[in-house]
Parts: sequence; C-alpha cells; structure tokens
Amino acid sequence: MNLSTSMRDKKIIVCCGSGGVGKTTLAASIALWAAKNGRKTIVLTIDPAKRLATALGLDTLGLEPQIVRGTAGGAPLYAMMLDTKRAFDRLIEKYAVSSTAQKTILENRLYQHLSSMISGSQEYMAMEQLYELFRRQEFDLIVLDTPPTRHALDFLEAPQKMIQLVSHSALKWFLKPGIFASRVGFGMLQKGAKIFHVFDKLAGFEFLKELSEMLALMEGLLGGFHDRAESVYELLRQEIVGFLLVTSTSSVAIQDALYFYRQMSDRDLPFLGFIVNRVLAGVSDSSSKRLASLSAELRSRVLSVLDQYQQLADRDREAIALLKKMGGKKNYYFTIPFFSEDVHDLEGLLKVSEALFQA
Repeated sequence: MNLSTSMRDKKIIVCCGSGGVGKTTLAASIALWAAKNGRKTIVLTIDPAKRLATALGLDTLGLEPQIVRGTAGGAPLYAMMLDTKRAFDRLIEKYAVSSTAQKTILENRLYQHLSSMISGSQEYMAMEQLYELFRRQEFDLIVLDTPPTRHALDFLEAPQKMIQLVSHSALKWFLKPGIFASRVGFGMLQKGAKIFHVFDKLAGFEFLKELSEMLALMEGLLGGFHDRAESVYELLRQEIVGFLLVTSTSSVAIQDALYFYRQMSDRDLPFLGFIVNRVLAGVSDSSSKRLASLSAELRSRVLSVLDQYQQLADRDREAIALLKKMGGKKNYYFTIPFFSEDVHDLEGLLKVSEALFQA
C-alpha cells in the first residue's frame, strides 16, 4: 500500500520524530501533495526555518492561515505557524468569566511572561490549535509538524499534562482565598509542593503572592482548559488521525524512532508508518560504464570515491533493514532519497512529495 492510499480517509496527519530529521519539510511536502490532489489543506508548522517560509512563497507565517500562492491546479493550500503567546491569549478570551477578568488577566505581568515560558506550553498549544482547526471544519486535511522539543514525546503528553495541571491539588492551594495572607499559609504550601519552594528561592514571597492573585482570576477558566484538553486527547486517538514517524538513517535517529514508535503503540495512537529521509542510493551500472573514457589515474580516483559512496549507501540499507526488523512487518515503510540540493522553493517541495507518494 502506498502513502496516498493510507491517507485517503484521514482528516489529520501528524508528522513526528526527533529533531533534525526533516519533519517540517516533509509536512509541507505532504500538504502540497494533498492540495494538488484536490484536498483543501493546511500545514501547521512550529518554529519553521526561514527557508521553509520562503519555499512556501511566504515572507512570514503567523497564527492566521495564509494561502500559499503558486500551487497551480488542485485545491488551495494554506500554512500557519503557532504563536504560543497569542494562542494562550485566545483561550483566555474564550473562557474568561467576564470582559473585566479577561482584561485583567491579559494585562497581568506574570501572565505575560508565563504564557510564553511555561513548561509544555508550546506542545499543548500545538494540540490546542490542531483541535480548533479541526473543529471549524474548514479544511479537508490538516498536516501538523510537531514542535522541536528536546524530548520527542512532549507533544503527545501535552494534553494529559494540561489535564493534570488544572487538576493538581497544589494548584488548588493557590486558589484558596487568603492562602498568602500570612507566612504561616506560605510555609504550609512550601511543604506541600517542592516546585513552589523553588519559585520562592528564585523570586521570593511577593512573586508567589502575585502568582496566586493571577491564578485566582483564572479560576473560572480552569474547567474550560480541562474540558478542552480532554477533547484534544480523545481526538488524537480517532481513526481519522494518522501519525507518520520521520527518521533518518543515522543509528541515533533509528533508535529514537523505534523508542518513539513503542511509546505511540502504548498510547494506542493510529500509526500510518515510518518515513526514512535522506536515503543514499547505490552506485548504478551506468555510473561505472562512464568510467571507461577516463584516464587510468583519474578512473582509479573516481572508483575510490564511488566505493566510499557505496559503503555509505550500504550502511543506509542496513539501517532500514534494522528498522523494519524491529518495527515489525505490519507497518509501512516509506523512503525519501537524498537530494543534492536543499529544498528552497515549491518546486523542491514538489520533488520531495513525488518521491514520497510515487514510490
């Protein structure tokens, strides 16, 4: 089965894997292919390299969908980049109990810092934006490029972490009236939650007091956050979603991919297959035949280079064989050849998509 057939009934494609394996380029290439084949598509990228925005023909990417020009034929293609701070602001605007509370929260200096810096915020907001786009039903296909996280599973765990956060007993401590009215109450909180003790060491009592006041204003929003996170969590496990695990042929990337696959299996996520990127092809017979016209000395040098290249290609094949052995026969494996030129425009993205879908 090819990838086009596997994607036929999917509404959401999630490209995931460790950093530096080409997830963003492949996500854009998949989206371009879908649009050219008649599906109104949007690609949601997280912190893309500037050259990718250029490849899509866009100066910048923002929180609003932007149409990608120059994709003649098929259906429209859109792209957007997550703005964590603005996405958090939208949630506040949606769930605040009143316009006064909304204004107070958005202007709170701690909120302004924490909404950009809070651990896991980028991962959760990627999932939040995915859910919002799906709920609006404006696109036939959504392609998500996962965040460039140090831990490849952060984005998968983001909804559950948000659920745990808003349900955490320590957070409820903050919401109790007068909890910071005295050092006694503060001392009790220190004993119950080590993380707040760290905060106090770093910023002191006044910091925690202001944080408590901000969270008290946000109390009415927590139920909305919890329900939304539950919806995101459930969406990821539906059959209309398909996960593609992108890797390269390096031993580290292969091991990361296998670990990531096991974690996805444990979470019952709908898995479409592995994409092995930047695979070297072996030396062809035609390459060897061209050497006949060269001088003996030059031919010897070229043969030495070709031999080294073939060794690298053999290493790639061995890496793919290991991936298939450990990943299991039930899964699909797709390969993308190594391109001598960097992908810097729509033509380059189309070349990648053709290699992926016509294999």
